[in-house]
Amino acid sequence: MTVVKGRTSSDEQKAYQDRAYRHGYTGSVAIPPVDLWIAAFLGLRRQDSAVGGIADPSSLGMSPVFAFLCSCALVVAAHAANASRLGEGWAVPTFYCAIAAIFLPAAARIIHPRASRLERLALIVIVTSALFVVRVIRAPVAFIDHDEFLHWATVNDILEAGRLFLPNPLLPVSPLYPGLELITSALVNLSGLSVFAAGLIVLAAARLMLMLALFLLFEKITDSARIAAIACLVYMGSSTFLLFDVHYSYESLAIPMLAAVLLASESQRVEPSDAARWPTVVATVVLILALAATHHLTSYFCTALLCGTAVMECLRQGASAMQKRRAILLASIAVIAPVAWSKIVGNPTGSYILPVLEGGIHEVAQLVTSSTSTRKLFVSDTGALAPAWQRYLTMAGVALICLGLLTGFLRSLVFNGQHRDASILWPPTRWRLWRSSLLQILVLVTLAYPVSIIFRLTRSGWEIGNRIGSLSFLGVAIVVAVAVAAFWHGTSRGWLRATALAAAATTVLIAGVISSEGPRILVPAGYEVSADSSSIEPMGISAARWTRKWLGGQHFAADRINRLLLSTYGRQKVSTTLESGQDTGMAITAAALGPMERKLLIDSGVGFVMVDLRLTTGLPGVGVYFDGGAQDRNHTVPLQSSSLLKFNSEPDVDRTFDNGFMVIFDVGRLGKARQPAVPRKRTGEPVQSLERTGDLQ
Repeated sequence: MTVVKGRTSSDEQKAYQDRAYRHGYTGSVAIPPVDLWIAAFLGLRRQDSAVGGIADPSSLGMSPVFAFLCSCALVVAAHAANASRLGEGWAVPTFYCAIAAIFLPAAARIIHPRASRLERLALIVIVTSALFVVRVIRAPVAFIDHDEFLHWATVNDILEAGRLFLPNPLLPVSPLYPGLELITSALVNLSGLSVFAAGLIVLAAARLMLMLALFLLFEKITDSARIAAIACLVYMGSSTFLLFDVHYSYESLAIPMLAAVLLASESQRVEPSDAARWPTVVATVVLILALAATHHLTSYFCTALLCGTAVMECLRQGASAMQKRRAILLASIAVIAPVAWSKIVGNPTGSYILPVLEGGIHEVAQLVTSSTSTRKLFVSDTGALAPAWQRYLTMAGVALICLGLLTGFLRSLVFNGQHRDASILWPPTRWRLWRSSLLQILVLVTLAYPVSIIFRLTRSGWEIGNRIGSLSFLGVAIVVAVAVAAFWHGTSRGWLRATALAAAATTVLIAGVISSEGPRILVPAGYEVSADSSSIEPMGISAARWTRKWLGGQHFAADRINRLLLSTYGRQKVSTTLESGQDTGMAITAAALGPMERKLLIDSGVGFVMVDLRLTTGLPGVGVYFDGGAQDRNHTVPLQSSSLLKFNSEPDVDRTFDNGFMVIFDVGRLGKARQPAVPRKRTGEPVQSLERTGDLQ
């Protein structure tokens, strides 16, 4: 007889007994003595029954209607983006409303149990495609985000030289992980498209690959298309989903590859025969090797997941010896691949990852010990406070995620049990009775989400928290989805609860976008000082093109934004602290060109200095003007024009270019005589367009 300890009625005990016998388990199910409503809230006493679809499995249902609604919302988003360039104040709120209009109706339909599997899958594809078009609307003709320029420069080097691993001073590690650039350059050479157009195609394919792989993965480990579709919706609430992970950056390809690795790994585990499993194992190994050559951090995270899965598979009761051996094999390859690739290419990731990690941990320690934060929430580096509606939505989104984790963490472990009751949690002698080892690991990964929130409260750790948050959302998505399907929605057949849950999911989506982009989601009407995408404008692009046409290939020192433009549009070599360890920004911003400043420019090998007088009009939008050293982060007032123009009074410095705001100084005679510039062969202006014009874009 099944004994249920706690305050339960005889009917409830009978229900537990019937369920235990129905699953073939007749042992004792001991429940900790907690109140019934707390146990139900946490998932200890509730039998989690993911309500499946009741419609025709092959029916597309209302997906064509939702596709039309998404297209209408995209028209609104396009008008809002254009209005932002004209300086209209209503543009940003309207743009966010358009995003919500794309997401909310489809989310309500996906959550409702009447949707079929095919309809849910179609809606995921429709919403994913529409949100990618939002990214194109934001930047329709050129790359505008900081990280995109770093990898664009690497593609240009590959196309020009026809070989890999050429140095990139903007991001020295980029040429060493050329997966994204290889695919793009191949498409450029085969199709004749520009890098921008080819990059968009690669990013669109990667985004669809990500969501399809996640849907199939979540469906495989939960045996529920409904939970899988809801998990995909929740994953879209990650702060990096809408824009950051569709930037032209190696992580945008690596995350879909990670999802494909996990899907292939789980597929081989559940294959019915050994003969059918080995081709899937080989495919998994190939994907692991490709991921190791695409992005370091994602590859390390993949290693952690596969190693954790292997450990859980060895502990899982009922796992065959062959399943254990395959899990250990994949985990071993996942460990060896990134380490071997790092040794082959001479990976310098530690030189720029460790300082950021150390700074973030130090500030977190200060935050914990002194209850003070080095970063003010919702306040930009220029002192601007985010609008109230953005602040409230962001806090609401985080609160909803935390509520979903609270009600889904234990419930997911119970759901993953072989008997789907509390026997997997209590007594301890039965805790090895889970069905999917990967699902068990993903549930544990959600513990990293609160850590990411803490890192986001610091200045140095914000980027760490952003990256941790995006990876931890693989677990957050599935845990919250189980809570939604089994607890918050349950067996309801009405539309009210589904719509309310869809509104909550939409809040999470918008909150994630705000926490990542905030007011700078759209290109503004005017130039903003050192604000990444808001600082990319025609004047800087024109000056960079001028250097390519008239100066050939030279060595430049410039600020953060013009360095990007000079390297890509101008194809110049630029000086960065990451590459040389020399912060030439100190020489540019110093009040006078003294011996130390001269030595800094000479030791860096700089031949030209580009000065942008617009830097004197405001504080930097991202907190720094140049390389972000200690001196560069302590600006309380804008730079002084007298400091930037000090080169005018130097007899051995020539003024080469001046358009009224941007000045180029020839400082080659500060040291040994510079060799005469040899203009490069002109191959056309490097204009980004949807048609290739003979240049490397």
